[in-house]
Amino acid sequence: MNIFGRSHSPFLIILLMLSFPGYARDFTIIASPQAPHKFSEEGTVKGIDVEVISHVMDRLDVKYKIRLIKSAARIIQEAKSGRADMVLLFSRKKSRMDYLIYPNESYIDISWNFFILKENSGSITYNSFEDLKGLKVGITNDISYTPEFHNSGLDFDDVSQNHLQIKKLLGKRIDIVPLNTISTLYEAKKLGYSRRLAYLPKALKSKPYYNVFPIASQHPDKHRVMAQYDQIIRDLKEEQIIAGILDKYLMD
Repeated sequence: MNIFGRSHSPFLIILLMLSFPGYARDFTIIASPQAPHKFSEEGTVKGIDVEVISHVMDRLDVKYKIRLIKSAARIIQEAKSGRADMVLLFSRKKSRMDYLIYPNESYIDISWNFFILKENSGSITYNSFEDLKGLKVGITNDISYTPEFHNSGLDFDDVSQNHLQIKKLLGKRIDIVPLNTISTLYEAKKLGYSRRLAYLPKALKSKPYYNVFPIASQHPDKHRVMAQYDQIIRDLKEEQIIAGILDKYLMD
């Protein structure tokens, strides 16, 4: 017997299904693809943040799925509509507080550090821009570093595309270049030149990123996930699990 009847539209059927006791969709997590944080490889979603979330959800015993969406506007639309229950890796902005809830804990800082050739470790240091005087410093047009850096009076060598910087550094056409630290380490490991690179410990700029919860989400597990998320992230840090995940993707 068809309890929905032939005359009902598919939309009405979905509404009726949602009203049945025991119906529950998977906790839906969305993210923009960006290696090594979250990316698809041979049909499988992988990455640093994917593995961290796997630990979180396993400890909560919550069934979930991760969708990668290339469009930033679409991600915001999904969050505002409540079709997503978590969004991976968002920076904190006041304009987002109307539709997102931020946890207290962050486990990822997106940092830009100065990269040099490993053979120059010890001879090149960075505590202030004065330390970089006399060096040829690579920069990429249209990238916002910091106003202080742009106005530092250093000997800049600019290019139009950021992926050219490593080639110039390895070819000794520049001495130093600020790059996204995690992305650069991942690419260096993947492409086999990590042993030729080093980065200086003081970051040019750094900002924490968070896994956030859309206010509009009505998932039945949302508040339980939110209530326990911070403590689980603290536990994963203390147990060195997050450090191990980072090493897996970034270190030889």
